[in-house]
Amino acid sequence: MNALKLLFFLILLASCQQQVQEKPITKPQYEENWSSLRKHHTPEWLDQMKFGIYCHWGPQTVIIASGDEKMSRTEAIDRWSGDGFDAKEWVDMFQAAGAQFGGPVSWHGSGLLNWKSDITDWNAAEKGPKVDIVGELTSELKKRNMPVLCSFHTGDIWNRVWGPISGTNNTYLDPYEDNSAYATTNNGRPGDEIYNGWLERMKEAIDKYQPDIVWMDIGFGGTIKTELKYGALGRQLPNSPNEIRCAPEKFQKKLISYFFNQGLAWDKEVELVYKSHDIPTGIGMRDIENGNLIGQQYDPWMSDINMAHHYAYPYPWFYNPKNPFKKAGTLVDMLVDMTSKNGRMLLSVPPQPDGSFHEDAKKELYAMGDWLRVNGEAIYGTIPWTFYGEGPTEVTSPGQHGQGKFKGEKIPIYTSEDVRFTQKDQNLYAIVMDWPGESTIIRTLGTRGKIHPGSIKGVTMLGSDEEIVWEQKEVGLKVQFPKERPCDFAYVLKVERY
Repeated sequence: MNALKLLFFLILLASCQQQVQEKPITKPQYEENWSSLRKHHTPEWLDQMKFGIYCHWGPQTVIIASGDEKMSRTEAIDRWSGDGFDAKEWVDMFQAAGAQFGGPVSWHGSGLLNWKSDITDWNAAEKGPKVDIVGELTSELKKRNMPVLCSFHTGDIWNRVWGPISGTNNTYLDPYEDNSAYATTNNGRPGDEIYNGWLERMKEAIDKYQPDIVWMDIGFGGTIKTELKYGALGRQLPNSPNEIRCAPEKFQKKLISYFFNQGLAWDKEVELVYKSHDIPTGIGMRDIENGNLIGQQYDPWMSDINMAHHYAYPYPWFYNPKNPFKKAGTLVDMLVDMTSKNGRMLLSVPPQPDGSFHEDAKKELYAMGDWLRVNGEAIYGTIPWTFYGEGPTEVTSPGQHGQGKFKGEKIPIYTSEDVRFTQKDQNLYAIVMDWPGESTIIRTLGTRGKIHPGSIKGVTMLGSDEEIVWEQKEVGLKVQFPKERPCDFAYVLKVERY
């Protein structure tokens, strides 16, 4: 009898174990409310990445090249050629520049989608360049195991839904006609029919291309204009006006929850990037448009930087021969400063009208890549240190658009006294922003600071085989620089700690 009881127990136990094993593993689903969406966290892979590239290419490029600012978007689309576009060459350039992730501007400033859409014939695969820009570039990036960023800049959404409104509303919005009535169908604002069309297009891009990062620009949250105009008030609106042109919160929540849940279905971590306060904090990663921040930040952040100096209008993010490119040294300095402050750079590199890149742009990108091949150890995969840096130079025009003001004159020019810190494992990287000559003293690393006496194992300079003579004193870490410069820009001292 005891043997029979034991056998019965073992059979019952095996059956329970099988049931447990067969029970499907369910992952938490994000609901359409801010509390649920705030459970999302920035993926570790993106926290480790510091440099990406994306590209503004569209009918605006054609308008600039024509010299006719009154040219309509539809006429520019008719003239837009993609003869010089080659996704492989684009990604070759991204990698040569040292970028870790990248992607297309997927929808910008008109009703033309830059992907092959099943919803509307107003897409770049059927009109304009006759190229599935998002599809071809996404495919090439994935071949190289580079995370894909898709950006969406939809502006006044009521005037960006061209063709059939949606799958459930076949009303055809012809861009050659006046559709302004759709701007006021909901008590003076666009109605749900327009936002449903917008949401359906967004979901289509997400499903077709499975991006790792979705970045929402103007039209999504609408707070950047109030931030720029009333920055001194913080997040408080003035008494008048109180208009914020943005998508309704219910559609914001629909989009974000859909993207996050699709990430779960794809079994990969994804991230949403948005402008400052477009949605509640803690849901995605905030972006500072063409700007930088003062001091180290607690949360990871991103800055999309215009490679051009951002002063030739119209459409300053698109290629304009009147708008010179930033030099590689300036871009490296900005990247170093942002990385030390828990940030990362998304660099906008604008193609020419045919989809090829100007030689001047490639020259600076290749020089940036040369620097990263020598010094990338101090950038890629690093985390901030207790202090982001030392020295006299700091950002004087922080926040949105700050680095694009006055023809780029607000971009800091760093000196040999300026140092920025990053760290990885046991190594601390002190990046000296200009060549100091024979030696330098890094005050923050003195014996009375965070690095106690006897904590330093050794000091080397990345890219140099010369032995580095160093001494830690109360006044700081005194370092003898090598005779030969290992690179053309910022110089990295690797401080190995016990």
